[in-house]
Amino acid sequence: MNSTIIVTGADSNFFELVQGTILSIREKPQGQSVDIGFFDVGCTPEQLQWIGQYVDHVVEPGWNYDLPDGDRKPKYLKALVSRPFLPEYFPGYEIYIWIDADAWVQDWFAIELLALGAKGKGFAIVPELFAKHGARSLRHAWIAVQYSLYFHYTDFAGLEIEPLLNAGVFSGARQSPHWLAWSRRLGQAIYKRLDILTDQFALNLAIYKDLGLDRVELLPLSCNWLANYQELLWDSQRKLWVDPSLPQSPLGIIHLSGESKTKQTHTALTTEGFRVEVYLSYPTKKLTLVKRYDYVSANQKRVNLDYCFPFLAAIDPWSHPWPFLRREVPHLWYADRRQPGIGFVTRDEAHILYNTALEFKGKNALEIGCWLGWSTAHLAAGGVALDVVDPALADPQVYASVDQSLRSAGVRSNVSLYPGYSPAKVEEIAKTENRRWSLIFIDGDHTSPAPLQDAQVAERYAADDALILFHDLASPDVAEGLNYLRDKGWNTMIYQTMQIMGVAWRGNVKPVEHIPDPAVNWTLPEHLKDYPVCNLELSWVLEKVKSFTLLGFERLWSLYSLAKQVCEEDIPGNFVECGVCRGGSSALLAWVIKNYSRRPRKLYAFDTFSGMPDPTEVDRDYRGVASNDTGFGSGALAAPISENLEVIAKELGVWDLIVPVPGLFADTLPAYREQVGEIALLHADADWYQSTMDIFHHFYDQVHSQGFIQIDDYGHWQGCWKAVHDFEQEIRAFFQLHSVDYTGVWLSPSENWLVVRDGLTEISKSERIRLSKINVGLFPYWEMETEQLIQELEGLLEPILRSPQPEDYALIFLGDPDPQLANQTLEIAAGNIALRLMEEGLELSREPFCSVVAGLNPYQWERLIPQLNYRYPLKRERFPKGLRPAIQKLPVLLLAS
Repeated sequence: MNSTIIVTGADSNFFELVQGTILSIREKPQGQSVDIGFFDVGCTPEQLQWIGQYVDHVVEPGWNYDLPDGDRKPKYLKALVSRPFLPEYFPGYEIYIWIDADAWVQDWFAIELLALGAKGKGFAIVPELFAKHGARSLRHAWIAVQYSLYFHYTDFAGLEIEPLLNAGVFSGARQSPHWLAWSRRLGQAIYKRLDILTDQFALNLAIYKDLGLDRVELLPLSCNWLANYQELLWDSQRKLWVDPSLPQSPLGIIHLSGESKTKQTHTALTTEGFRVEVYLSYPTKKLTLVKRYDYVSANQKRVNLDYCFPFLAAIDPWSHPWPFLRREVPHLWYADRRQPGIGFVTRDEAHILYNTALEFKGKNALEIGCWLGWSTAHLAAGGVALDVVDPALADPQVYASVDQSLRSAGVRSNVSLYPGYSPAKVEEIAKTENRRWSLIFIDGDHTSPAPLQDAQVAERYAADDALILFHDLASPDVAEGLNYLRDKGWNTMIYQTMQIMGVAWRGNVKPVEHIPDPAVNWTLPEHLKDYPVCNLELSWVLEKVKSFTLLGFERLWSLYSLAKQVCEEDIPGNFVECGVCRGGSSALLAWVIKNYSRRPRKLYAFDTFSGMPDPTEVDRDYRGVASNDTGFGSGALAAPISENLEVIAKELGVWDLIVPVPGLFADTLPAYREQVGEIALLHADADWYQSTMDIFHHFYDQVHSQGFIQIDDYGHWQGCWKAVHDFEQEIRAFFQLHSVDYTGVWLSPSENWLVVRDGLTEISKSERIRLSKINVGLFPYWEMETEQLIQELEGLLEPILRSPQPEDYALIFLGDPDPQLANQTLEIAAGNIALRLMEEGLELSREPFCSVVAGLNPYQWERLIPQLNYRYPLKRERFPKGLRPAIQKLPVLLLAS
């Protein structure tokens, strides 16, 4: 027999809720063998039959007190007044845990804490601490009134300021004195008043006045999270509720207190700052947790502008009459509460706008149809200079609302608002302002022929390199605009979103990548069947490979993007993956070859396939834990080819493109060098120092200069990190490492910084750090007032250029974060001095070596600094992270003016 029992209870009205309580226990591994007790206070025979399948004891409680009018009281109150007598109703247990019928267990740690608390102090409970009750005096007054309903003032005086202990979830030891103290106080109260709170206030009085708070284990709020009073945060990745406060730990027990138990759905924030419409009840086979949610393509940069739109609300699309609204797509559909009949673009669609605008930063953009500015704000946040045309802006209230939202977003200065109708107003702006637009978004009148006319005027005034976006292509009338541009020779494509977006482009621009929500069974209306859909098949592929890889989405997306770039640019060479594990990333790379490569290629997959090789002392994780103590050490991650790589490769139809090579890298890589030949993409996922060094020693020289190397474990395993930088030193170079996520990086040999001395001139300027006899480091804050910085640089360059041997000097500039701005500023300063000297009749046949170095991490700069002889201080400087002291120890270069 178990020593712990979990007890709950319900009548027929609470049956659906208590089903969730019981299943939330039984459906967890730890709950399959635990004993459950049930107070039946009015369930039907059919309901009791279901309950009997899951619980160990069903008991019909009594009143426990001599109540003269008990037969007139609601029967469900019997469960409440029987709770002080749990050891008597369910004898033989050491620990008793009570969970209300409107609460359910999300994480078992709450049960463990309840049991530990009862063992330690005899009783454990959770205090009510509400952030919502800002008016503390009102809360205290309510508590005092409630106490007065059951007790005399002298009994509870002063308790109104103490946190209320919620009796919806608690635990007690069999021999605990709390049961008796509680029963006595309850016996005192019920003769004055009996309702759903009587036993809770009796318990509070017994603890605070009779026993003392020091004899109770107060548990964290997560052990009884009151959903009606405390905000819940939804973690979309882990698919669970978490505490909104950092570190956003999972909640243990969700208590549907107050009105939260009667609300059909609940709109909550997610850990990403977006929203989700969910059921708060325990998710059963009949009831999924999430009803509608915000989706954003995982590869896109995020922005959250909700705070700029105080009336933003999720609207039920089923209540809207427009026939082309795709209500079946489970994404949240937003509108302004003041005008709920006109919807906004969805979160997914808003991010397509934002990410597209980022590609056109600083260029002219046009929006036809802005309504209340939700789409406008997302476009402007991307940095475009935006002209907006909408007849609704003639309404002073609409104009003021849009204006205020744009000011809140900090983008008002980038936006010009024009009340008026397209196409006439667009024509007027184009002519009077001499405007051509590089980015255009059409979301105006959706009735034919308006979308066609919008597309026609957009084409007339689009820049040579331009992109045009459409919203609501679910409507055939709107699709006429995209059809027109397609027929005029523009490239066209569909984005599968809730309302379907379309894109047309020409010239030297590309549409942004978008991954359709893989959870949706997407369809296209008949009038769009001939259009290609952006990454629809890729969405399916990524879902398939997820269970065959340890790589997170960011690293998978980076591999896909690099591989696709190789194929589209037709960079010669095969693909190589060293460290295959279950084969998901290998299959993805082979799928890219199959779908995008212009030439025959193979994917060579190197792995032991029988587990990790033995690590060395340097092979520790980022915390310093030895690899063999992490669970991923020697022998881990064995993945037989026939059960893993072959399975996913055949499912994707790419098995014929993969060459699996089992064995240790030290043996297989040199043996296959000739067969592999030139490499266009190398994925190094080896974890350990020696394995990573083997990859670089045997394959680095075979990587095409324009190809790519992605390193999976640079940030996680110290051995991998050390191998990368040890190899750098061997070849006298610095890799320009592009971060993927916390651990992954990629590089291209074409971007390497090679350290060369003045005698070597065959290296092109773009790929060298040139050193000479006098090497000077400069660390400008390039964004400072340009004129002042130019004067400071002139003060350095002029005496050097006037010196007998300017080539003795090498100036090494930190070019981050904007090397283009750095080079422009330096060229202006150098040009000014050159002009001045030429006016004096001096010839400039020699000059110092200048290197604007960008993309190095602090460790790489730490290796470079010892090769500098001096530093040249500036008024405002930016140093690589953590290296200010080392740089400031360098001698200051002093030059005669």
